[in-house]
Amino acid sequence: MTRSKPRPRVDRKNLIIRRVSTYLRTLDHLQAKGVAIMSSRDFEKIEGVTQSLVRRDLAEFGTFGVRGVGYHVSELRDQLAHVLGLDRRRNVVLIGAGGFGSVLIHSESFTKRNLEVVRIFDQDPAHVGGSIEGIPVHDMAALEQELDAERIDLAIVAVAPPEVQGVIDRLGRLGVRGALYFASRAVTAPGNMVVLNMDITVELGLLTYLLG
Repeated sequence: MTRSKPRPRVDRKNLIIRRVSTYLRTLDHLQAKGVAIMSSRDFEKIEGVTQSLVRRDLAEFGTFGVRGVGYHVSELRDQLAHVLGLDRRRNVVLIGAGGFGSVLIHSESFTKRNLEVVRIFDQDPAHVGGSIEGIPVHDMAALEQELDAERIDLAIVAVAPPEVQGVIDRLGRLGVRGALYFASRAVTAPGNMVVLNMDITVELGLLTYLLG
């Protein structure tokens, strides 16, 4: 990368970042297969985005690749990981050790993206006192006593929808700066937090629209 540019405007940033995340996913896959060089056309074939859009997205963050040659997979992979802030370890607190939370912690996406779950909390007596992957499950009632927010980069909240707002509020008061939750409802984010939602009903709406 030979030069840097200011971050894109807020009204475009989310869509661009989502696409850049898919480019990183593609690069991980190609790197694992031993592919050394790729082109914008390869992105188009794999991810279904146009070559011009790939080039525009990448240009938001600097100059990448070599004209007439393409992109060095390992180099571009590291550069995009840096853009996304995934080139350094991020400590995660998982709220909710049940089915979905357990699936998340066993996902390879965590280790591939330098995300490490270091604390787990739950309110179900069936989980409290146990462990997942060697990480003790603490009682939610002791969140304020057990969680050191200065050592946490972000939270993943996998609890029932009615409980999400209360959990977000508590995390915000502790000083946790970011959280991702999974519920078909909006929450009010504390002023000191970035809070994102993954809502399956929204994704299903897009899917059924595309199916016609």
